[in-house]
Amino acid sequence: MHILTIESCTETSTLGLVRDDGTVLAEAAFPSRHTLAKRLFVRLEWLLDECGLTKNDIAMIALSLGPGSFTGVRIGAAAAKTLAMLLNIPLFGVPTLEALAYPLRHFSDALLVPIINARRQQAYVSLFRGEGGALLRVTADLLLSAEPFHDLLRQHLAEPAHLALIGQVEGLPPAFMADAPAKVFPLRSLVTPHALAMLGLERLQRGETDDPMTLTPIYLRSAAD
Repeated sequence: MHILTIESCTETSTLGLVRDDGTVLAEAAFPSRHTLAKRLFVRLEWLLDECGLTKNDIAMIALSLGPGSFTGVRIGAAAAKTLAMLLNIPLFGVPTLEALAYPLRHFSDALLVPIINARRQQAYVSLFRGEGGALLRVTADLLLSAEPFHDLLRQHLAEPAHLALIGQVEGLPPAFMADAPAKVFPLRSLVTPHALAMLGLERLQRGETDDPMTLTPIYLRSAAD
């Protein structure tokens, strides 16, 4: 089974074609800032051609659902919904922060903190822990400034007090890194096709799916904010 993954919520958009055994057949990464809608479909045609496949070979779509760039979230969701309806295939929304944390699910001695710069001295953040190779959610996805973020960390820190800050951390406002309540391990990471595909498959195995007509992205902030 071939899975199409779509990520357009962060600064680097990615498309991927992944087999259900986790093998990434091909992926394309490109900046999210300009002509995103056109780039998505151009890159999709390129990926399919590289793998000798057509759109009809796609069996399901795993979509990075947000939070993140409002425009990117909206365009990615619109593209995924359109393709799912045209091809009559299942669509699975995956929270973007969860996909960021997924590669570190085997880390059992740190609080996993995927984070995305939300501008205006704020960040999108959620907390996870790794347990037995599984990713356990600790909090919902949140939009926070630095002080409430540090308060949240203090509430959930356990011994040993290590924090794995996951994402494009070099662009965060300095206040998020300053005066952190524990030792911080900043890990630069992107949302990968493998993570999206595996999390989508987990939802498939649980018997879940999303209706393309009603699927709502995770925004946390309105377009006017």
